Amino acid sequence: CRSLNGCEIGKAKISCGYRLPAKFVIHTVGPIAQGDPSPAQQTDLSNCYKNSLKLAAENKLRTVAFPCISTGVFGYPNDAAAEIVLNTLHQWLEENKEKVDRLIICVFLEKDDEIYKEKMPRFFPVGESLAAPPRRLFQKGGCFC
Repeated sequence: CRSLNGCEIGKAKISCGYRLPAKFVIHTVGPIAQGDPSPAQQTDLSNCYKNSLKLAAENKLRTVAFPCISTGVFGYPNDAAAEIVLNTLHQWLEENKEKVDRLIICVFLEKDDEIYKEKMPRFFPVGESLAAPPRRLFQKGGCFC
């Protein structure tokens, strides 16, 4: 990460995966939002996902896995973040679905699993061409969508 010379909030940079099980890693920095996020923080969070997806498409990456950006020590409210994430991914897929085979949202907390299970059908109804078959979302220490 040091070789990337930092990364601005909402921007994204790519590096090789080195010893990770991924060929590439896309790095992004989300906003710090203690309490209710401002409109600028909402835009910054959305831009993390948009700019990461743009880099993935430019590098012809067909599968992208995202953690819950900014919801840990940066304090972004999990529920509010999920709304932005799902809306951003849905909008991007409507225009770019041929550029990706799979988008994965990694959840590590049960509360995130519950939030995404509740919200996902609103953004990705079963039967819609953008939706994958429903799957179990949460496994401790795991990464599922």
